[in-house]
Amino acid sequence: MLDTREAPKGKVVSAGYPGIEQLIDSEDFTNVNEVFEKAYNELSDQSRIKRGLKRSREAKKAMRAIELTMSLFKELLEIKYRIQEMLKRSQTKRA
Repeated sequence: MLDTREAPKGKVVSAGYPGIEQLIDSEDFTNVNEVFEKAYNELSDQSRIKRGLKRSREAKKAMRAIELTMSLFKELLEIKYRIQEMLKRSQTKRA
């Protein structure tokens, strides 16, 4: 369900995830990358420890979740770029 929210450019359509939307709009993934990289490295260390098979499996699942999340961010950026390209084409056809 889409909502509207206030933005510097006026009201915009929102999917209800303002943090993610702001991240995609700004394209500044520096903080996210640092946090994910640190967590991924710690999980990687835990997954290699032979003590506790369950702990190792859980660490690997968490690592996979981080990989999928980063993949999702990349896909959202690709969609954003495609939409921007489509808007440019439609504006040049009108002009």
